[in-house]
Amino acid sequence: MEKYILYISLALSIGSIIFFFFLNYRQNKLIKKYNYFMKGLGDKDVENLMTSYLEDLDKLKNDVYKDMNNRIKVIERKLPKCVQHLAVVNYDAFENVGNEMSFSIAAMDEKKNGLIITGIYSRDNSYVYTKEINQGKVKKELSIEETEAMNKALNKFEILRK
Repeated sequence: MEKYILYISLALSIGSIIFFFFLNYRQNKLIKKYNYFMKGLGDKDVENLMTSYLEDLDKLKNDVYKDMNNRIKVIERKLPKCVQHLAVVNYDAFENVGNEMSFSIAAMDEKKNGLIITGIYSRDNSYVYTKEINQGKVKKELSIEETEAMNKALNKFEILRK
């Protein structure tokens, strides 16, 4: 029986030593992680560090918000002058030419200023004309297709306002 007690105590001693090394290994890993996390802190504690990070994050968020608002204001100032309403009409300018190769394009901004571009295609030649639009009115006479393109673009104004 004394012999078994000796073996049992030897096994428990070896198990304790293995357990000690295992715990020592885990503690060293935790110490390395702790040191890596705390590297560069100096005298600061984690709470002060987190507070300073939150303040920096709030400042960054406010800067981004202000910059975004400034950009939106610039875009809103430029938007009325941009082409917002566009209409295209394709047609056959001559009976002997098919596939609706001729076109009229009306493009206008918010104040109904813009232009009409007309391209007339024939078998021998192609011609491109422009007519200026000021406040929804044209100084030159419009063809049926140009009138249709302009009306389509003007109707887009009404559809968007409803």
